[in-house]
Amino acid sequence: MKRRALKAKTKSGWLRRTLLPSCLVLLAGGALVLGFLVYTISHPGAVTESVNPSHYLLPSLELQVPSSRGGSIPGWWIPGLRHAPGIILAPGHGMSRSDALSLAVALHQHGFNLLVVDQRGSGAAPRGASTLGLEETGEMADAVRFMIGRPENNPERMGIWGVDTSAFAALKSAAAFPEVRAVAADSAYETIEQFLGYRIAEEFGVDNRALRFGCWQLFRLLHIPDLRFLDRPLPVEELAGKSLLFIQGEGRRVLAASTADLHEKAPDGEFMTHPTGRVHAMSGEGLQNYDRQVAGFFHLNLQ
Repeated sequence: MKRRALKAKTKSGWLRRTLLPSCLVLLAGGALVLGFLVYTISHPGAVTESVNPSHYLLPSLELQVPSSRGGSIPGWWIPGLRHAPGIILAPGHGMSRSDALSLAVALHQHGFNLLVVDQRGSGAAPRGASTLGLEETGEMADAVRFMIGRPENNPERMGIWGVDTSAFAALKSAAAFPEVRAVAADSAYETIEQFLGYRIAEEFGVDNRALRFGCWQLFRLLHIPDLRFLDRPLPVEELAGKSLLFIQGEGRRVLAASTADLHEKAPDGEFMTHPTGRVHAMSGEGLQNYDRQVAGFFHLNLQ
């Protein structure tokens, strides 16, 4: 009996000395990997503003939109006709304001007042970390309130164009503000978890369910105060009466599918397919066609 007890005690001691530290090392290593992935996705990095409104002969004013979360949101104000509808242009994750300027030219020709803003964690001087649509929604609401208060605008007829994170924020804001009559949503998604999974696959070339789950749980842990908003999907049913244009970028496979799903669920809306969706690499005839179609959508539904 004593010999058995001694063997059991020896085995238990070995487990504590060898197996437990190994498990702790594995757990710590896994946490570091997940932390690296989430941090990289939340901080896409600075993007050079290769052009500004003056390169397109657009009148503009550099301004700061007050943020309800503290600080301010940098933007370009591009004036149009007096009392014309206002449109917010919000490039997406990892993009900068300059990526919206060719579209601004097409919209300016229709007389719209324009506000071009950067997303959190993106642009030439990134502000904090991207939250993949969580805090971006609140900042989009701040931009909408700012536009409503501009005396140059028709406060009852507004539009928003957004890409991925800003498309998510635009659709959520449209549901909350009756003044927003038209939204062009490029590469939209229904939940933040969807976009996180897409970014993991795109950024690191890994499409693993366990990895996505681990990153999502860490992301939720980092945003515990906003957990009830984080898990809430887009209120698609609340978009009834809005003019919607869902833009599907065929090259962004996961987001292409989620955009098509949203179009099917939405009470009403138009659908546009483009080889890439709005990205840095767009140029030439493809870019011109994109801008012409989006500008035509807003002209038809706001003027």
